[in-house]
Amino acid sequence: MTLPFEERACFAAGQAKSGTTLLIALLDGHPQLLVMPEETAYFPTALNKYGKWGRRAQFDYLTQQSLSRVLFGGPPEWEKFDYGHFAVMEFRQRFENAAFDPRNANKDLLVLMMETYAETLGIPLDSIVRWVEKTPANRRFVPEILRRFPSAKFLITIRDPRAILAAQIALEKTRRTREFSVYYCVSHWLQAAQMALRAERKEIAGIVTRYEDLVTDPAAPMQRVCEFLEVSFDRGTLLTPTKVGKFWHGNSASEREFTEVTDDRSASWQRELTIDEIGWVEWHCRALMPHFGYAPRSPQRKLLHHWARPIRQERPKQYFKSRYYSVRDKLLGPRNK
Repeated sequence: MTLPFEERACFAAGQAKSGTTLLIALLDGHPQLLVMPEETAYFPTALNKYGKWGRRAQFDYLTQQSLSRVLFGGPPEWEKFDYGHFAVMEFRQRFENAAFDPRNANKDLLVLMMETYAETLGIPLDSIVRWVEKTPANRRFVPEILRRFPSAKFLITIRDPRAILAAQIALEKTRRTREFSVYYCVSHWLQAAQMALRAERKEIAGIVTRYEDLVTDPAAPMQRVCEFLEVSFDRGTLLTPTKVGKFWHGNSASEREFTEVTDDRSASWQRELTIDEIGWVEWHCRALMPHFGYAPRSPQRKLLHHWARPIRQERPKQYFKSRYYSVRDKLLGPRNK
């Protein structure tokens, strides 16, 4: 039995720099899927922060502040992907009309966004097996997602946490936010790992894809994803990353563009991180790393020494906050941040 459109939801989740964007870019051209190419932060922010202020506040966030604002003609934040081939103004107008049509007053705003995205692209709703929204922080909102979309499926990405730290250090060198938190690098990985374990135990309808597998031989993991989503697998379509049909050059932390999916960055952390940086990650993630195929390298007896050392790009305020949160989590258990 075919599900109604609003129940064909699929949410990509994981951790920033773990391959969520690459995964959905590989799914973008699939004729049976409707893939939102930019993060909406619908559950983390549109609902969690602006829900109490009503639909107008949520609409304004999605179209003016979230990363998806570029699809409505807004400025990009970091990644400068050109959406000149997409009808951004038409999409915004269609979405606004649908959002504030009295007949849609009780309809979920994200569903309306996906429907109008399909209309703008000229894709019939009945041809779509699943629609896909990607926000890494979806990992924190699984109960809320399932309350709204009980039939939702989850695409979960996982990556070596040491590689995550290396990527975030490289990003901070480029972006200079002065807010880089080494704590979030490990806590977000632990959240994604716990979600992956839930999917493996069949507690949620999810599939786990390792970043390293995706960039080494994308055909095998993409075939698994297609089987999970109950759509066809076509090598010609699913091995080329695109956004709204246009080739996507990647969002490498080192600002390198790719012309094809390769694994040349998957092990670069081994030459980029210091012993102390590797030790910091392993002090927090050591227990779960082997389950996902990531072997620890630091002797356990020395991990506390590494924990105390500052990490590159870490400012004094973030240093003390990260160590405080780290100790708090060890004593009281991790918080869902």
